[in-house]
Amino acid sequence: GGANFPAGQDLPFQRSDYGGTFGGPVVKNRLFFFLAAEHFKQDLFAPVALSAPFSALSGGYSSPYRETELNGRLDYQFPWNSARLFYKFTYDNNSVVAGFGGSNFSPFKNRDNTPAHAVGFDFNTGTFTHSIRFAYNYFHNAISDAVTGTSIFNPAPAIQMYFNNGAGFVSGPNFLAPQTTIQSNKELKYDGSKTFRSHVIRYGFGLNKINGFAFASFFGLAPQIGLDTGTNSTAIAATGPFPGGVNNPLNYPVDSILIGNGFGCFTEKSAFGSPCGGLGDNRIQFYVGDNWKVRPNLGINFGLRYVRDTGRQDSDLAPIPCSATTLITCTGNLLDQFGNTPGLGNRIRQPNLNFAPQLGIAWDPIGNGKTVIRAGAGLYYDNTVFNNILFDRVVRLAKGQFNAQPGDPCSSGGQLVFPDGSVVTSVDGLDIGSQICGKPVGGAVQTALGDLQKQFQANAASLGANSTNPFFLGQLLDGLGSLFAPNFMTPRSVQMNVGVQRELHRSTVLSADYVRNVATHFLLGYDTNHIGDPRFLNMNAALNALNTTVGSAGCAPATGAGASSQAAIDCYIAAVPGASITDFADNGLDSGGQYLAGFPAVLFGLTPDTGAAFPGINPNVGRNTMYFPAGRSVYNGLQMSLKSQISNPTRGIKGLNLQVSYALSSFKSNVPYGGGIGDQDFLPLAGDFNNHTKFFGPASQDRRHQISFGTILEMPLGARLGFIGHFNSPFAQSLWLPSGAGVGGEIFRTDVTGDGAFGGASQTSNNGYGDILPGTQVGALGRDVSASGLNNVINSYLSGPAGKLTPAGQTLVTAGLFTQSQLVSLGAVTPGSCNADGTPVALNQPSCVATAPPGNVGLAWLRTFDLTFAWPIKIKERVTIEPSVSAFNVFNFANFDGPTNKLGGILNGAADFANGTTAANRSSTRIGAGSGVFALGAPRQMEFGLKFTF
Repeated sequence: GGANFPAGQDLPFQRSDYGGTFGGPVVKNRLFFFLAAEHFKQDLFAPVALSAPFSALSGGYSSPYRETELNGRLDYQFPWNSARLFYKFTYDNNSVVAGFGGSNFSPFKNRDNTPAHAVGFDFNTGTFTHSIRFAYNYFHNAISDAVTGTSIFNPAPAIQMYFNNGAGFVSGPNFLAPQTTIQSNKELKYDGSKTFRSHVIRYGFGLNKINGFAFASFFGLAPQIGLDTGTNSTAIAATGPFPGGVNNPLNYPVDSILIGNGFGCFTEKSAFGSPCGGLGDNRIQFYVGDNWKVRPNLGINFGLRYVRDTGRQDSDLAPIPCSATTLITCTGNLLDQFGNTPGLGNRIRQPNLNFAPQLGIAWDPIGNGKTVIRAGAGLYYDNTVFNNILFDRVVRLAKGQFNAQPGDPCSSGGQLVFPDGSVVTSVDGLDIGSQICGKPVGGAVQTALGDLQKQFQANAASLGANSTNPFFLGQLLDGLGSLFAPNFMTPRSVQMNVGVQRELHRSTVLSADYVRNVATHFLLGYDTNHIGDPRFLNMNAALNALNTTVGSAGCAPATGAGASSQAAIDCYIAAVPGASITDFADNGLDSGGQYLAGFPAVLFGLTPDTGAAFPGINPNVGRNTMYFPAGRSVYNGLQMSLKSQISNPTRGIKGLNLQVSYALSSFKSNVPYGGGIGDQDFLPLAGDFNNHTKFFGPASQDRRHQISFGTILEMPLGARLGFIGHFNSPFAQSLWLPSGAGVGGEIFRTDVTGDGAFGGASQTSNNGYGDILPGTQVGALGRDVSASGLNNVINSYLSGPAGKLTPAGQTLVTAGLFTQSQLVSLGAVTPGSCNADGTPVALNQPSCVATAPPGNVGLAWLRTFDLTFAWPIKIKERVTIEPSVSAFNVFNFANFDGPTNKLGGILNGAADFANGTTAANRSSTRIGAGSGVFALGAPRQMEFGLKFTF
């Protein structure tokens, strides 16, 4: 159907683009100059499209965009040795108010300032050529709050409300603000060549000094409160204290709490006038290669490149000894204790041997210059972005004030560890565990949450800049999900291609290439201590949790596993209507990740026998989500193109330039992406912590078919008509079991792999993600599973794995603590089917898997067709005006499912998720105009232009 703005709103949108160029000789045949400037002014009322139950709250906010671009160049031609000297500068300044992670009521203001300068000198000496370059690039980014004090809808101003699944509602100050990022690059580069007989030897080197500064007070303006619209939460919201019931976000219960400590630095190094936050990389690279013309119709290229980066993996920091903590007693390196793994705490490796060979061949088998067969292969090193090492350093430094977030108190029984080591369990007279977590977020609760963050930040500030770092590994015995493994390796890829190019007709060339890219060593994370893994059951802790639970109902305590424990459980089930596994989980029969937020029992004054029942390999320490160079991705593609330049192809057409391309491709990886883009460069979690590369399937950015075409028609009187079109097949999406989103005991419901985590999307399931749907792979939806075939897959699950014990549940049965029938009665089984109203058929379960409705939709194709008409009109000999008109997406195709905002994969039955979306209720994934100047697939836009040349 025809495209509309998201949520069907009639919203204002206007963009103006002003610019010009000026150039010419300063000294005839010697010195030339060129100047260009362009300014964009865009005003948009950015739409916020929400799904049920918050559809009525859809609206928007003012999103101004401004950008100024400048560039200039001076060229001087020397009279000797073909020498040339040039200077070039560029400048870009832009600002925009935009959201993050889809359209929502929590935008930020982003401003970028990027000047750059370059000097180059080229000359020849005999058979040698020389090229010298020096460049200075500067980047300054600032992010600030765009909500507070504005008219943007904000029902709970003390917090950021963040609905993890279903409705997509987000409001309040953005968690990314305030933030400042600065980077400068000073690069010197030399390239040379030597011609020797049939060889052209190429060689060169480069030096790049990169200085960076990062200040990011994540969650610093307000705590981020996780919520959801799952079955359990919706039932609470229906009887909530605020008007509107399920249609009011304030009625939904608190799932999780993320608090910012108010600091913004991540390193102890000074930079750009700041005493902390500095980052740096000294990059060295050199290469040598040969372009060998073996025969007139055969050429071979081969070479070797070397590159070395520093400062990308904290290899300058020494190992952390056991003496750095007073919480436990051990010998050796402290990190070795997380999973009892010798060597885990060693110094991180600095890669020094990154040599990259390359080989290419081009052959004209006929020898007439119309056909070429080419093949090549090469090794290419990537890099690890600075963002990845920020939190690694925070955990390894014993002293200082750095940005970090404490554990979620809703995952630790309402206990929040303050920076000074004290444990806080209440705020504003409300008990965090029983009167905030699991309670409607509005009113006094949101006020108390805001006050809790203020108290936490005041406590952190009182410690002083040189005090003990409260997030140091020795203080918490928790890696905070951010540490690099000691065997770090630079991410790399091997690219291979073979292809043929043929001139079919004069100025008409057909190309076909097969391309294969295999990327390895990108970072993939998993918990080395395997918290929540059912293989590591602490029987004493399990009995303690069991007896605490049954004792609350007046039942006699169990003296051990077997008849005694099972009798106690029978007593509890009989005495407590609606008894569930959550009752036991809330007292410790759970993963240490859910019950103690990943921290060890000792941090809360407990022992392993009174802590979590599934504490991991070593119950004396907490979670250590560490990133290993274990990731792998593979791209295979057949890429074809036809290019043609034809003069006078038909009457009335003076010239035709035509290009058509088609790519049939497959891109697979280990990354089990959720609602985001699934970028393998930004610390993804493994889909299974016990089998890190088990999940391998279509990546988030995979498109099977991509068709592009464009042409320019030269018409009479100098007029030009051009068009370009893109038709791309849908992205892929993974399918997940729906979790209870904050309801305890999730390892007994959706941890079907038995690794203590949830499908690479969560380690606590508080965000609504369970494990990847049994029987499917990463990226199944849109590939192995079509929209029309989704119910076949769901029904196969419901008739098979649904309603069964997870490995954690089976462990309880094997240990004799519970019987299978008791666990079934308590809802400790995988999610089953749903009633017509979306509630679980099975009793005492917080989630279920619904079949998709009639006419359900899958992810959508991208379809767009742009048209431009321009007519240069000569006024005088050197004066021309050129009016033009363009229509982007001229046929107004409705497009959905962009790279960062596509149909969700959690099988929760909600609108804009895989098993709850039809053409009638699909709204929040619609592609809109966007906040910048690039919006491929947006509703039709018209552009009118006028160009003067003189």
